Amino acid sequence: MKKLLVLIITALIGLTALGVYMKAAVLGEVRSLNPYFINSSAERQLIGYLYETLMTTSEGKAIGMLADSWEVNLEELYIVFHLKDRLFHDGSPVTAEDVAYSFNITVQKRLPMGPLLAWFSSAEVLDEKTVKLNFRVLNSFVVSSIPMAIPIIPESVWKNIANPMEFSNLDNPMGTGSLKFKEITPQSVTFSSNGNHPDSPQYLEGIVFNLVQDETMGFLGLIRGDYDYIYWDLDPSLATQMLKDPDRYKDLGLAVTNGDGVVSLLFNHRTLPGSDIYFRKAVQMAIDYVQIVGRVYLGFADVASSGLIPSMAKAVFNSNIGAASVDIEKAKEYLAKSSYRGEKVRLLIYTSKEQMELAEYIKLFLSKIGINVVVDPQGHEAVTTALKKADFDMSLTTYSLGFHPEMAFYHLHSSRGTMQNGQVSGFNYGGVNIPELDETLNIIWTAFDEKVQRDSFHILQEQVREFVPVVPICIPNRLEAFSRKNLDGWSISETEGVLSTETLKNLKSK
Repeated sequence: MKKLLVLIITALIGLTALGVYMKAAVLGEVRSLNPYFINSSAERQLIGYLYETLMTTSEGKAIGMLADSWEVNLEELYIVFHLKDRLFHDGSPVTAEDVAYSFNITVQKRLPMGPLLAWFSSAEVLDEKTVKLNFRVLNSFVVSSIPMAIPIIPESVWKNIANPMEFSNLDNPMGTGSLKFKEITPQSVTFSSNGNHPDSPQYLEGIVFNLVQDETMGFLGLIRGDYDYIYWDLDPSLATQMLKDPDRYKDLGLAVTNGDGVVSLLFNHRTLPGSDIYFRKAVQMAIDYVQIVGRVYLGFADVASSGLIPSMAKAVFNSNIGAASVDIEKAKEYLAKSSYRGEKVRLLIYTSKEQMELAEYIKLFLSKIGINVVVDPQGHEAVTTALKKADFDMSLTTYSLGFHPEMAFYHLHSSRGTMQNGQVSGFNYGGVNIPELDETLNIIWTAFDEKVQRDSFHILQEQVREFVPVVPICIPNRLEAFSRKNLDGWSISETEGVLSTETLKNLKSK
Protein backbone atom coordinates (compact mmCIF):
# COMPACT_ATOMS: atom_id res chain seq x y z
CA MET A 1 0.00 0.00 0.00
CA LYS A 2 2.83 2.39 0.90
CA LYS A 3 4.62 1.61 -2.39
CA LEU A 4 1.43 2.30 -4.32
CA LEU A 5 0.98 5.64 -2.49
CA VAL A 6 4.56 6.64 -3.29
CA LEU A 7 4.05 5.79 -6.96
CA ILE A 8 0.84 7.84 -7.09
CA ILE A 9 2.48 10.87 -5.43
CA THR A 10 5.48 10.60 -7.75
CA ALA A 11 3.21 10.44 -10.78
CA LEU A 12 1.23 13.47 -9.60
CA ILE A 13 4.45 15.44 -9.07
CA GLY A 14 5.55 14.50 -12.58
CA LEU A 15 2.25 15.62 -14.05
CA THR A 16 2.45 18.90 -12.13
CA ALA A 17 5.95 19.56 -13.44
CA LEU A 18 4.83 18.85 -16.98
CA GLY A 19 2.00 21.36 -16.60
CA VAL A 20 4.19 24.27 -15.51
CA TYR A 21 4.38 27.25 -17.83
CA MET A 22 6.65 30.24 -17.50
CA LYS A 23 4.47 33.36 -17.28
CA ALA A 24 5.88 36.35 -19.13
CA ALA A 25 4.63 39.89 -19.76
CA VAL A 26 5.08 41.51 -23.17
CA LEU A 27 4.14 45.04 -24.20
CA GLY A 28 1.61 45.61 -26.94
CA GLU A 29 -0.80 43.56 -29.03
CA VAL A 30 -0.44 40.45 -31.17
CA ARG A 31 -2.55 40.79 -34.31
CA SER A 32 -0.39 38.54 -36.44
CA LEU A 33 2.34 35.91 -36.22
CA ASN A 34 3.35 36.40 -39.83
CA PRO A 35 7.19 36.51 -39.88
CA TYR A 36 7.11 38.77 -42.95
CA PHE A 37 4.84 41.43 -41.50
CA ILE A 38 5.57 42.42 -37.90
CA ASN A 39 3.45 45.17 -36.32
CA SER A 40 4.75 45.37 -32.75
CA SER A 41 7.63 44.50 -30.46
CA ALA A 42 5.43 41.81 -28.90
CA GLU A 43 4.97 40.13 -32.27
CA ARG A 44 8.71 40.34 -32.97
CA GLN A 45 9.54 38.67 -29.65
CA LEU A 46 7.07 35.83 -30.13
CA ILE A 47 7.93 35.15 -33.76
CA GLY A 48 11.58 34.73 -32.75
CA TYR A 49 10.62 31.57 -30.83
CA LEU A 50 8.60 30.08 -33.71
CA TYR A 51 10.84 30.59 -36.72
CA GLU A 52 14.54 30.13 -37.44
CA THR A 53 16.94 31.21 -40.17
CA LEU A 54 19.86 29.50 -41.88
CA MET A 55 22.45 31.39 -39.84
CA THR A 56 22.77 33.55 -36.75
CA THR A 57 25.59 35.37 -34.93
CA SER A 58 27.65 34.78 -31.82
CA GLU A 59 30.19 37.35 -30.57
CA GLY A 60 30.21 39.06 -33.95
CA LYS A 61 30.78 35.84 -35.92
CA ALA A 62 28.39 33.99 -38.22
CA ILE A 63 27.34 30.52 -37.09
CA GLY A 64 24.86 27.97 -38.37
CA MET A 65 21.26 27.80 -37.18
CA LEU A 66 19.38 25.54 -39.61
CA ALA A 67 22.52 25.33 -41.74
CA ASP A 68 25.08 22.72 -40.74
CA SER A 69 27.78 24.04 -43.10
CA TRP A 70 28.18 26.20 -46.20
CA GLU A 71 30.57 27.02 -49.03
CA VAL A 72 30.93 30.47 -50.59
CA ASN A 73 31.90 30.86 -54.25
CA LEU A 74 32.88 34.49 -54.84
CA GLU A 75 33.65 34.10 -58.54
CA GLU A 76 30.32 32.54 -59.48
CA LEU A 77 28.35 34.46 -56.81
CA TYR A 78 26.64 31.69 -54.90
CA ILE A 79 26.51 30.01 -51.48
CA VAL A 80 25.73 26.33 -51.01
CA PHE A 81 24.11 25.43 -47.70
CA HIS A 82 23.96 21.94 -46.18
CA LEU A 83 21.05 21.61 -43.78
CA LYS A 84 20.84 20.11 -40.31
CA ASP A 85 18.29 17.40 -39.65
CA ARG A 86 15.47 19.52 -38.24
CA LEU A 87 11.71 19.16 -38.11
CA PHE A 88 8.86 21.62 -38.46
CA HIS A 89 6.43 21.76 -35.56
CA ASP A 90 4.11 19.22 -37.23
CA GLY A 91 6.96 16.68 -37.36
CA SER A 92 7.70 17.01 -41.08
CA PRO A 93 11.38 17.37 -42.05
CA VAL A 94 12.91 20.65 -43.19
CA THR A 95 14.07 20.16 -46.77
CA ALA A 96 15.98 22.13 -49.36
CA GLU A 97 12.63 22.69 -51.09
CA ASP A 98 11.35 24.56 -48.02
CA VAL A 99 14.49 26.72 -47.84
CA ALA A 100 14.44 27.55 -51.57
CA TYR A 101 10.74 28.39 -51.33
CA SER A 102 11.32 30.66 -48.30
CA PHE A 103 13.88 32.73 -50.22
CA ASN A 104 12.16 32.77 -53.60
CA ILE A 105 8.74 33.79 -52.25
CA THR A 106 10.30 36.86 -50.62
CA VAL A 107 11.24 38.24 -54.03
CA GLN A 108 8.36 36.82 -56.06
CA LYS A 109 5.71 38.22 -53.70
CA ARG A 110 7.63 41.46 -53.02
CA LEU A 111 7.52 40.91 -49.27
CA PRO A 112 8.92 43.60 -46.92
CA MET A 113 12.27 41.84 -46.77
CA GLY A 114 12.59 42.20 -50.53
CA PRO A 115 14.86 45.31 -50.42
CA LEU A 116 17.34 43.30 -48.36
CA LEU A 117 17.41 40.80 -51.20
CA ALA A 118 18.42 43.35 -53.82
CA TRP A 119 21.58 41.29 -54.22
CA PHE A 120 19.74 37.95 -54.30
CA SER A 121 18.57 36.39 -57.57
CA SER A 122 17.29 32.86 -56.89
CA ALA A 123 17.46 29.71 -54.80
CA GLU A 124 17.68 26.24 -56.24
CA VAL A 125 17.53 22.73 -54.77
CA LEU A 126 20.62 20.53 -55.24
CA ASP A 127 19.35 17.60 -53.16
CA GLU A 128 17.03 17.01 -50.21
CA LYS A 129 19.40 18.64 -47.71
CA THR A 130 21.40 20.98 -49.97
CA VAL A 131 20.30 24.35 -51.35
CA LYS A 132 22.12 26.87 -53.52
CA LEU A 133 21.53 30.62 -53.17
CA ASN A 134 22.51 32.67 -56.22
CA PHE A 135 23.37 36.37 -55.92
CA ARG A 136 23.93 39.39 -58.13
CA VAL A 137 26.48 40.71 -55.63
CA LEU A 138 28.28 38.62 -53.03
CA ASN A 139 30.39 40.06 -50.23
CA SER A 140 30.89 39.66 -46.48
CA PHE A 141 27.85 41.77 -45.63
CA VAL A 142 25.56 39.70 -47.87
CA VAL A 143 26.83 36.47 -46.30
CA SER A 144 26.34 37.79 -42.76
CA SER A 145 22.92 39.35 -43.31
CA ILE A 146 20.64 37.67 -45.85
CA PRO A 147 20.90 34.09 -44.50
CA MET A 148 20.18 35.54 -41.04
CA ALA A 149 17.14 37.56 -42.11
CA ILE A 150 14.89 35.16 -44.01
CA PRO A 151 12.70 32.86 -41.87
CA ILE A 152 12.42 29.30 -43.11
CA ILE A 153 8.75 28.41 -43.61
CA PRO A 154 7.06 25.15 -44.71
CA GLU A 155 6.21 25.26 -48.40
CA SER A 156 3.27 22.90 -47.82
CA VAL A 157 1.51 25.59 -45.76
CA TRP A 158 2.48 28.82 -47.49
CA LYS A 159 2.09 27.74 -51.11
CA ASN A 160 -1.69 27.91 -50.62
CA ILE A 161 -1.60 31.49 -49.31
CA ALA A 162 -2.58 33.82 -52.15
CA ASN A 163 -1.45 37.03 -50.42
CA PRO A 164 1.19 36.38 -47.71
CA MET A 165 1.09 40.03 -46.61
CA GLU A 166 -2.55 39.66 -45.54
CA PHE A 167 -2.06 36.30 -43.83
CA SER A 168 -2.39 36.69 -40.03
CA ASN A 169 -0.94 33.22 -39.41
CA LEU A 170 -2.80 32.97 -36.09
CA ASP A 171 -4.51 29.59 -36.53
CA ASN A 172 -1.47 27.32 -36.49
CA PRO A 173 1.82 29.13 -37.22
CA MET A 174 4.43 26.50 -38.00
CA GLY A 175 8.17 26.95 -37.89
CA THR A 176 11.16 25.08 -36.50
CA GLY A 177 11.85 27.07 -33.32
CA SER A 178 12.24 25.84 -29.76
CA LEU A 179 8.60 26.72 -28.98
CA LYS A 180 5.45 25.94 -30.94
CA PHE A 181 2.05 27.60 -31.03
CA LYS A 182 -0.71 26.35 -28.71
CA GLU A 183 -3.40 29.02 -28.39
CA ILE A 184 -4.20 32.73 -28.47
CA THR A 185 -6.75 34.80 -26.54
CA PRO A 186 -7.26 38.58 -26.37
CA GLN A 187 -5.14 38.61 -23.19
CA SER A 188 -2.38 36.10 -23.93
CA VAL A 189 -0.54 33.84 -26.35
CA THR A 190 0.61 30.38 -25.26
CA PHE A 191 3.51 28.47 -26.78
CA SER A 192 4.43 24.91 -25.80
CA SER A 193 7.83 23.25 -25.76
CA ASN A 194 9.01 21.79 -29.08
CA GLY A 195 10.45 18.49 -27.94
CA ASN A 196 12.13 17.95 -31.31
CA HIS A 197 14.37 21.00 -30.87
CA PRO A 198 17.75 20.67 -29.09
CA ASP A 199 17.20 23.93 -27.20
CA SER A 200 13.57 23.42 -26.16
CA PRO A 201 12.55 23.73 -22.48
CA GLN A 202 13.22 20.44 -20.69
CA TYR A 203 11.13 20.98 -17.55
CA LEU A 204 8.52 23.54 -18.63
CA GLU A 205 5.42 22.88 -20.65
CA GLY A 206 5.99 26.20 -22.40
CA ILE A 207 5.51 29.95 -22.02
CA VAL A 208 2.37 32.02 -21.57
CA PHE A 209 2.94 35.51 -23.00
CA ASN A 210 0.58 37.91 -21.20
CA LEU A 211 -0.17 41.05 -23.24
CA VAL A 212 0.14 44.20 -21.15
CA GLN A 213 -0.15 47.84 -22.19
CA ASP A 214 1.77 49.50 -19.37
CA GLU A 215 5.29 48.90 -18.01
CA THR A 216 4.29 49.85 -14.47
CA MET A 217 1.45 47.32 -14.33
CA GLY A 218 3.76 44.69 -15.76
CA PHE A 219 6.39 45.32 -13.09
CA LEU A 220 3.78 45.23 -10.31
CA GLY A 221 2.63 41.88 -11.71
CA LEU A 222 6.21 40.66 -11.49
CA ILE A 223 6.39 41.68 -7.82
CA ARG A 224 3.12 39.86 -7.04
CA GLY A 225 4.31 36.72 -8.79
CA ASP A 226 1.80 36.98 -11.63
CA TYR A 227 4.71 36.98 -14.06
CA ASP A 228 8.11 35.31 -13.99
CA TYR A 229 9.74 37.63 -16.54
CA ILE A 230 9.01 40.94 -18.28
CA TYR A 231 10.12 41.41 -21.88
CA TRP A 232 11.52 44.94 -21.67
CA ASP A 233 14.48 46.68 -20.09
CA LEU A 234 13.86 48.42 -16.80
CA ASP A 235 14.32 52.14 -16.38
CA PRO A 236 17.66 52.74 -14.58
CA SER A 237 15.86 54.44 -11.68
CA LEU A 238 13.73 51.34 -11.07
CA ALA A 239 16.78 49.08 -11.31
CA THR A 240 18.48 51.28 -8.71
CA GLN A 241 15.48 50.90 -6.38
CA MET A 242 15.72 47.12 -6.65
CA LEU A 243 19.37 47.16 -5.64
CA LYS A 244 18.87 49.64 -2.79
CA ASP A 245 15.88 47.87 -1.24
CA PRO A 246 16.39 44.11 -1.75
CA ASP A 247 13.94 43.23 1.04
CA ARG A 248 11.11 44.90 -0.83
CA TYR A 249 12.00 42.97 -3.99
CA LYS A 250 13.19 39.78 -2.27
CA ASP A 251 11.78 37.42 -4.91
CA LEU A 252 13.10 39.43 -7.86
CA GLY A 253 16.37 39.21 -9.71
CA LEU A 254 18.06 41.87 -11.85
CA ALA A 255 20.26 40.83 -14.75
CA VAL A 256 22.67 43.55 -15.88
CA THR A 257 24.40 42.62 -19.14
CA ASN A 258 26.23 44.40 -21.94
CA GLY A 259 24.13 46.15 -24.55
CA ASP A 260 24.94 46.20 -28.26
CA GLY A 261 23.72 49.73 -29.04
CA VAL A 262 26.23 52.59 -29.07
CA VAL A 263 24.56 55.91 -28.21
CA SER A 264 26.38 58.47 -30.35
CA LEU A 265 26.38 62.11 -31.38
CA LEU A 266 25.90 62.46 -35.11
CA PHE A 267 27.19 65.43 -37.12
CA ASN A 268 25.87 66.76 -40.42
CA HIS A 269 29.06 66.65 -42.51
CA ARG A 270 27.41 68.41 -45.44
CA THR A 271 27.55 71.83 -43.78
CA LEU A 272 29.54 73.75 -41.20
CA PRO A 273 30.28 73.28 -38.39
CA GLY A 274 29.89 69.49 -38.72
CA SER A 275 32.19 69.30 -41.74
CA ASP A 276 35.04 70.85 -39.74
CA ILE A 277 37.22 68.19 -38.10
CA TYR A 278 38.50 70.66 -35.51
CA PHE A 279 34.92 71.36 -34.43
CA ARG A 280 34.21 67.63 -34.17
CA LYS A 281 37.36 67.05 -32.13
CA ALA A 282 36.43 69.93 -29.83
CA VAL A 283 33.04 68.35 -29.19
CA GLN A 284 34.64 64.95 -28.60
CA MET A 285 36.95 66.36 -25.91
CA ALA A 286 34.36 68.59 -24.22
CA ILE A 287 31.91 65.84 -23.26
CA ASP A 288 32.20 64.28 -19.81
CA TYR A 289 31.29 60.69 -20.66
CA VAL A 290 31.69 59.36 -17.13
CA GLN A 291 29.28 61.96 -15.79
CA ILE A 292 26.71 61.06 -18.46
CA VAL A 293 26.90 57.39 -17.49
CA GLY A 294 26.45 58.31 -13.85
CA ARG A 295 23.75 60.98 -14.18
CA VAL A 296 21.63 59.87 -17.14
CA TYR A 297 22.04 56.10 -16.88
CA LEU A 298 22.69 55.93 -13.11
CA GLY A 299 25.75 53.80 -13.75
CA PHE A 300 23.93 51.25 -15.93
CA ALA A 301 26.03 51.92 -19.02
CA ASP A 302 29.64 51.75 -20.17
CA VAL A 303 31.56 54.62 -21.69
CA ALA A 304 31.89 53.78 -25.39
CA SER A 305 35.15 53.17 -27.17
CA SER A 306 36.11 56.17 -29.27
CA GLY A 307 36.45 53.67 -32.13
CA LEU A 308 32.63 53.11 -32.11
CA ILE A 309 32.63 49.29 -32.30
CA PRO A 310 31.40 47.84 -28.96
CA SER A 311 33.18 45.10 -27.01
CA MET A 312 30.24 42.77 -27.64
CA ALA A 313 31.61 42.39 -31.19
CA LYS A 314 34.43 40.40 -29.63
CA ALA A 315 35.83 39.02 -32.89
CA VAL A 316 36.66 42.48 -34.29
CA PHE A 317 36.81 44.78 -31.24
CA ASN A 318 40.05 46.75 -30.86
CA SER A 319 40.73 46.86 -27.13
CA ASN A 320 43.69 49.22 -27.64
CA ILE A 321 41.50 52.17 -28.66
CA GLY A 322 39.94 53.03 -25.33
CA ALA A 323 37.36 55.66 -24.49
CA ALA A 324 37.66 59.38 -25.06
CA SER A 325 38.18 61.51 -21.95
CA VAL A 326 37.15 65.08 -21.19
CA ASP A 327 39.86 67.73 -21.68
CA ILE A 328 38.34 71.22 -21.66
CA GLU A 329 41.55 73.08 -22.47
CA LYS A 330 42.35 70.84 -25.42
CA ALA A 331 38.75 71.16 -26.60
CA LYS A 332 39.04 74.95 -26.54
CA GLU A 333 42.25 74.76 -28.57
CA TYR A 334 40.55 72.68 -31.24
CA LEU A 335 37.54 74.99 -31.30
CA ALA A 336 39.82 78.00 -31.79
CA LYS A 337 41.29 76.29 -34.87
CA SER A 338 37.85 75.62 -36.29
CA SER A 339 35.61 77.84 -38.38
CA TYR A 340 32.99 77.99 -35.61
CA ARG A 341 32.21 81.55 -34.48
CA GLY A 342 29.41 81.22 -31.94
CA GLU A 343 26.44 80.49 -34.19
CA LYS A 344 23.58 78.33 -32.86
CA VAL A 345 24.01 74.58 -33.34
CA ARG A 346 20.72 72.65 -33.48
CA LEU A 347 20.72 69.29 -31.68
CA LEU A 348 17.88 67.14 -33.02
CA ILE A 349 16.53 64.53 -30.56
CA TYR A 350 13.55 62.30 -29.83
CA THR A 351 11.15 63.37 -27.09
CA SER A 352 12.15 60.47 -24.86
CA LYS A 353 13.20 60.89 -21.23
CA GLU A 354 16.65 59.44 -21.94
CA GLN A 355 17.41 61.66 -24.95
CA MET A 356 16.04 64.80 -23.28
CA GLU A 357 18.30 64.31 -20.27
CA LEU A 358 21.29 63.37 -22.40
CA ALA A 359 20.81 66.39 -24.68
CA GLU A 360 20.76 68.79 -21.72
CA TYR A 361 24.08 67.44 -20.46
CA ILE A 362 25.64 67.73 -23.91
CA LYS A 363 24.37 71.30 -24.14
CA LEU A 364 25.95 72.03 -20.73
CA PHE A 365 29.31 70.46 -21.57
CA LEU A 366 29.61 72.20 -24.94
CA SER A 367 28.66 75.56 -23.44
CA LYS A 368 31.81 75.31 -21.31
CA ILE A 369 33.95 75.69 -24.43
CA GLY A 370 31.72 78.26 -26.11
CA ILE A 371 29.47 76.17 -28.36
CA ASN A 372 25.88 77.44 -28.41
CA VAL A 373 23.61 74.38 -28.57
CA VAL A 374 19.85 74.62 -29.10
CA VAL A 375 18.03 71.38 -28.26
CA ASP A 376 15.28 70.49 -30.74
CA PRO A 377 13.05 67.67 -29.39
CA GLN A 378 10.60 66.16 -31.85
CA GLY A 379 8.42 63.09 -32.24
CA HIS A 380 9.75 59.89 -33.76
CA GLU A 381 8.38 60.43 -37.26
CA ALA A 382 9.50 64.06 -37.35
CA VAL A 383 13.06 63.12 -36.33
CA THR A 384 13.18 60.37 -38.96
CA THR A 385 11.99 62.81 -41.63
CA ALA A 386 14.56 65.44 -40.61
CA LEU A 387 17.38 62.88 -40.69
CA LYS A 388 16.36 61.67 -44.14
CA LYS A 389 16.31 65.26 -45.39
CA ALA A 390 19.65 66.00 -43.66
CA ASP A 391 17.88 68.83 -41.84
CA PHE A 392 19.96 69.04 -38.65
CA ASP A 393 23.34 70.13 -37.31
CA MET A 394 23.80 67.38 -34.75
CA SER A 395 21.57 64.53 -33.61
CA LEU A 396 21.56 61.72 -31.06
CA THR A 397 21.40 58.24 -32.51
CA THR A 398 22.10 54.65 -31.54
CA TYR A 399 24.16 52.28 -33.69
CA SER A 400 23.43 48.58 -33.09
CA LEU A 401 26.82 47.11 -33.90
CA GLY A 402 27.33 44.43 -31.24
CA PHE A 403 25.92 41.56 -33.30
CA HIS A 404 26.50 43.04 -36.75
CA PRO A 405 29.57 45.32 -36.68
CA GLU A 406 29.69 45.25 -40.49
CA MET A 407 26.66 47.58 -40.40
CA ALA A 408 29.22 50.35 -39.84
CA PHE A 409 29.54 50.34 -43.64
CA TYR A 410 25.95 51.55 -43.97
CA HIS A 411 26.38 54.30 -41.39
CA LEU A 412 29.81 55.63 -42.38
CA HIS A 413 30.51 54.92 -46.06
CA SER A 414 30.07 57.95 -48.33
CA SER A 415 28.03 55.95 -50.87
CA ARG A 416 25.30 55.53 -48.26
CA GLY A 417 24.95 59.24 -47.60
CA THR A 418 24.33 60.68 -51.06
CA MET A 419 21.26 62.86 -51.59
CA GLN A 420 18.65 61.81 -54.15
CA ASN A 421 15.48 63.84 -54.71
CA GLY A 422 16.10 65.75 -51.52
CA GLN A 423 16.58 62.67 -49.32
CA VAL A 424 19.52 60.65 -48.03
CA SER A 425 19.69 57.46 -50.09
CA GLY A 426 21.01 55.25 -47.27
CA PHE A 427 21.59 55.22 -43.51
CA ASN A 428 24.58 57.57 -43.52
CA TYR A 429 22.34 60.45 -42.47
CA GLY A 430 25.30 62.59 -41.50
CA GLY A 431 26.81 62.42 -44.97
CA VAL A 432 30.17 61.17 -43.66
CA ASN A 433 32.61 61.45 -46.56
CA ILE A 434 36.11 60.55 -45.39
CA PRO A 435 38.28 58.78 -48.04
CA GLU A 436 40.33 56.88 -45.46
CA LEU A 437 37.19 55.43 -43.90
CA ASP A 438 35.77 54.52 -47.30
CA GLU A 439 38.92 52.61 -48.22
CA THR A 440 38.84 50.57 -45.01
CA LEU A 441 35.10 49.97 -45.20
CA ASN A 442 35.48 48.72 -48.77
CA ILE A 443 37.90 46.06 -47.52
CA ILE A 444 35.51 45.06 -44.72
CA TRP A 445 32.66 44.91 -47.25
CA THR A 446 34.47 42.40 -49.48
CA ALA A 447 36.77 40.48 -47.09
CA PHE A 448 36.00 36.89 -46.14
CA ASP A 449 39.28 36.02 -44.46
CA GLU A 450 38.83 36.36 -40.68
CA LYS A 451 42.25 37.91 -40.13
CA VAL A 452 41.75 40.46 -42.90
CA GLN A 453 38.36 41.38 -41.44
CA ARG A 454 39.71 41.69 -37.91
CA ASP A 455 42.70 43.77 -38.99
CA SER A 456 40.51 46.02 -41.13
CA PHE A 457 38.06 46.57 -38.28
CA HIS A 458 40.96 47.46 -36.00
CA ILE A 459 42.14 50.06 -38.53
CA LEU A 460 38.58 51.39 -38.89
CA GLN A 461 38.36 51.97 -35.14
CA GLU A 462 41.66 53.84 -35.17
CA GLN A 463 40.35 56.02 -38.00
CA VAL A 464 37.05 56.74 -36.22
CA ARG A 465 39.05 57.92 -33.21
CA GLU A 466 41.25 60.10 -35.43
CA PHE A 467 38.67 61.64 -37.79
CA VAL A 468 35.66 61.68 -35.41
CA PRO A 469 32.90 61.12 -37.99
CA VAL A 470 30.61 60.64 -34.97
CA VAL A 471 31.17 60.85 -31.22
CA PRO A 472 30.45 57.52 -29.49
CA ILE A 473 29.12 58.31 -26.02
CA CYS A 474 28.06 55.20 -24.15
CA ILE A 475 26.62 51.70 -24.36
CA PRO A 476 23.58 51.31 -22.07
CA ASN A 477 23.31 48.00 -20.24
CA ARG A 478 20.42 45.64 -20.68
CA LEU A 479 18.40 45.66 -17.46
CA GLU A 480 16.17 42.58 -17.18
CA ALA A 481 13.94 41.79 -14.21
CA PHE A 482 12.78 38.28 -13.37
CA SER A 483 11.12 36.48 -10.48
CA ARG A 484 12.47 33.54 -8.49
CA LYS A 485 9.16 33.07 -6.67
CA ASN A 486 7.87 30.24 -8.86
CA LEU A 487 10.82 29.03 -10.94
CA ASP A 488 14.46 28.01 -10.45
CA GLY A 489 17.20 27.66 -13.05
CA TRP A 490 17.79 31.23 -14.25
CA SER A 491 21.12 31.55 -16.07
CA ILE A 492 22.56 34.90 -17.16
CA SER A 493 24.43 35.09 -20.47
CA GLU A 494 26.44 38.16 -21.46
CA THR A 495 25.17 37.94 -25.03
CA GLU A 496 21.63 36.56 -24.55
CA GLY A 497 20.73 38.11 -21.21
CA VAL A 498 18.80 36.27 -18.52
CA LEU A 499 16.26 34.59 -20.78
CA SER A 500 19.10 32.69 -22.42
CA THR A 501 19.03 29.34 -24.20
CA GLU A 502 20.35 27.70 -21.04
CA THR A 503 17.66 29.36 -18.91
CA LEU A 504 14.82 28.09 -21.10
CA LYS A 505 16.28 24.59 -21.13
CA ASN A 506 16.77 24.44 -17.36
CA LEU A 507 13.91 26.45 -15.78
CA LYS A 508 11.80 24.28 -13.50
CA SER A 509 9.09 24.70 -10.88
CA LYS A 510 10.18 25.19 -7.28
